Amino acid sequence: MSVDKAENMDDIHAVIGHAVSCLLKSDQPLQLDLITALLKQHKEIAPPEIKKDYVDALSKIEEKCLAS
Repeated sequence: MSVDKAENMDDIHAVIGHAVSCLLKSDQPLQLDLITALLKQHKEIAPPEIKKDYVDALSKIEEKCLAS
């Protein structure tokens, strides 16, 4: 795995972790549809330099769900 790919995975994990943390703080259940909805919402307001992290996270979740 290249350094860029490893760094990107760290960024993907960070934005997913942030979404999960927000749901936990608001006492909402950890459901995939709520996590993805929150990621989409945050993607819309994210600064341009991290918007790609949200897009990549959503793509990775979709990829994993399709593989299941």
